[in-house]
Amino acid sequence: MAAYLRHRLRTPISEVKIQQFPRGSSRETWFIEFLERPGGSPQRLVFRLDFSTGKVIMSELQEEYFIYERLGRTDVPVAAALWWEDDEKWLGRPFYVRRHVEGDWQVAHYRDPDPQYDGVRIATAKEHLNALARVHNVDWRALGFDQRLPVPPSPDRCAHTYVSALENTLSGYRREAMPIFIEAAAWLREHAPVASRIVLCKGTNGYGEEIFSGGHLVAMSDWEEVSIGDPAADFAFMQDFGRDIVRDGQTLWGLDHALAYYREITGTEVAREAVVFYQTLQSLKALLHTHSTAMTVHTRPDAPIRQAWTATEVSHIYKRILATALGIMPAPPTAWFAELNQTVDEEAP
Repeated sequence: MAAYLRHRLRTPISEVKIQQFPRGSSRETWFIEFLERPGGSPQRLVFRLDFSTGKVIMSELQEEYFIYERLGRTDVPVAAALWWEDDEKWLGRPFYVRRHVEGDWQVAHYRDPDPQYDGVRIATAKEHLNALARVHNVDWRALGFDQRLPVPPSPDRCAHTYVSALENTLSGYRREAMPIFIEAAAWLREHAPVASRIVLCKGTNGYGEEIFSGGHLVAMSDWEEVSIGDPAADFAFMQDFGRDIVRDGQTLWGLDHALAYYREITGTEVAREAVVFYQTLQSLKALLHTHSTAMTVHTRPDAPIRQAWTATEVSHIYKRILATALGIMPAPPTAWFAELNQTVDEEAP
């Protein structure tokens, strides 16, 4: 790493520290801290690359770099993309580098169940919605996103465009029959809502996806699922930011509150029914991720055990969720989701 930094930055390098970020299953993230001279101020970079066993998610790493580089020209809070490196002699595969943003994905007391921290949870959720509104206000054509992402021809075709993109992606690597995918795609087209407007959508939202400092959102991360379409899609995967907070029978925060706050700051109406629709679509997309992971496990005996879990148990869960949404099967036991969430929490640092 020291040799690479000397090569790239054309400066003396000393005291290099390397730490792998333990969270996330889409790609590898490494934190690099170094000094240009003894006694100097430390500099911090973030290296991002696919797993040595191959990519898991559908998008390409270079597309992720493109997203960071273009959003760096806007008021959306993101880490600055510094450069792309395709010379594999350094790390064995391509990677890109972005500037490290001081902060943490965790917010103090956010998950403390004590009611005194309800205000922290609500304020954090609103911070995220403020940033999401900036994403939705981006001029995606001027930034060239329409040259890399499918663009719906009209607001009533947003969901159709999304489903078609998933079908095209799956056709490139499917190795087994998935009738539930075909059934779900047809159902989604039949029940597609009309979008309030066509915007750049982040794709992956919620607690654990963004960087906070001092209670403020300072950088949005995890852009590998970006799309152009209905803003309702970004409310379908908000994780903790849309969860109900109920005290003494009164709902202090939840999806309806989030939608009302978004309407207040943007003037855009997003229907709850559209969000529920895109939650089903999210499950269809998640099924693609699990099948892609299954192909990695099938072809690479050195694939990590977490990928084997994703390819089997998680894949089965999403098939069951889709079957439930389509009315083919009854809802799975809530214990499934409790166990799934517990597993994710245990993997967090």
